[in-house]
Amino acid sequence: MVVSFVAYIAGVSAFPIASENLLPWSVWFLISVVINIVLWSNVMKLLTFSLAVIWFYAFVASLVPESSTAVNLTELDWSDPEAVAEQGALVFNGKGQCSACHTVDTSAPPGRCPDLTDIGLNAASRIPGMDARTYLIESLYFPANHLVPGYGKIMPEVWKAPIALSHVEIQAVIAYLESQGGEIDPTPFDEPIDRKDVSVTAEALPPLLTGDPELGKKVFVSAACNACHVVTGVEGPAAGEATTDFEVVTAPDLSEIAAFNDMRYLEESILLPSAQIVSGYGAVTVRANGITYQGTLVSQDEEKIVVRTKTADGVEEEHTILLSELDEEPIEELADLQAKGYFTLTLTPADADAPVSGAIVSETAETVTLNVNGEDKAFSKTDVKSMMTVVTFDGDEIVGEYVSGTMDDDEIVLIVDGSEEIFDTFDLEEVTFTRASGKKLLVTSPMPENFPLLLSVLDMSNLLSFLSTLTGATAEAVPAETGEAPAE
Repeated sequence: MVVSFVAYIAGVSAFPIASENLLPWSVWFLISVVINIVLWSNVMKLLTFSLAVIWFYAFVASLVPESSTAVNLTELDWSDPEAVAEQGALVFNGKGQCSACHTVDTSAPPGRCPDLTDIGLNAASRIPGMDARTYLIESLYFPANHLVPGYGKIMPEVWKAPIALSHVEIQAVIAYLESQGGEIDPTPFDEPIDRKDVSVTAEALPPLLTGDPELGKKVFVSAACNACHVVTGVEGPAAGEATTDFEVVTAPDLSEIAAFNDMRYLEESILLPSAQIVSGYGAVTVRANGITYQGTLVSQDEEKIVVRTKTADGVEEEHTILLSELDEEPIEELADLQAKGYFTLTLTPADADAPVSGAIVSETAETVTLNVNGEDKAFSKTDVKSMMTVVTFDGDEIVGEYVSGTMDDDEIVLIVDGSEEIFDTFDLEEVTFTRASGKKLLVTSPMPENFPLLLSVLDMSNLLSFLSTLTGATAEAVPAETGEAPAE
């Protein structure tokens, strides 16, 4: 009894697994109790029975796996990398909120962010010349630097509030990610940020508008946000009940939006809904092989896209379209090409006879850099030959280098196949002036662009306050008819 009591005070496990001891101390304690049953009175027997019942339930509880994801890491024991990875998994699924957007199972429904199955192996091939560990470190500290095709800048910097993972916790998460198909590297690394400087900067930021969450909840309903977005505890409109002037679509669930995004993100999502679009919810209009597809961009990678369209009778269809099958569109102005969705470009430099085509790597106000046959080349946006396509009333289509003339003149002069040709404008049905052409994939938010204009400043501050409370806790239901419309 004394030995058992001392072991209990010392914190020795009552039911150790794979212990080197012959028997756990709890068993010795039970044996001593049984002996007392024989030697002592009925009172002792009753006490012993009670202790035995407690012992039994304690034993059963010890066999139940720990289900809590709460973990408070202050140091890591790198002598056991697998144990560090297990701690990282707890952070991944708990404080880090990573599992709210990422999946680690290819058979699971797509998440808001890329699936991380075998990321420990695949990370090494994401960026040429960058090893897996460096990629993972940069992806956690600077997630906007290496975006997977089809996914916007929605991942927060997890070392900042509201998630605020410590250096130790981030190391554990990286070990967990490395264990997904790769080898765990126990080598310590220095953080690529200065937390002191960041904290000072954060304190200097002006505060957001403050509002009333309860009033914001009413704005969420009266402004018909609940027609598309789901929030646990807030009822959506019944069939035919929503009287909105926009199409009701499937939008991201907002029940936990404040748990893994800061208020700046929430504010931007309302004011500039197309700035950062959650994968699988963007709207696109693309033309491939002469057919126009308008619908939702379900997924995207480096080779293809999947677009979901809806027929006139409401039937949804999914179309897999190779990026190589997208039609080139004529471009009149070469400004802000990437912002307009262009990812390839075909142009003819002023000092060249043949056009040049390639993927757009980067651009400035004056130049655009294309990857041509594996080599990056910069081209001036001003030193580009202007082209014109003319269509005759007979249906003939001729493309040539523009020299002079418009439809307001008597003639148009083009250089076609190296020879100058003159076209009488009375013989032309249509002309198209272009400086280049390119393939375009512009993803926009289906959220109405004028939505911020429908809200007053007070409505906006109240709505933001309500959204800031959505951390996963059940929200109180709000009647669909509040009687309070947003102020004009």
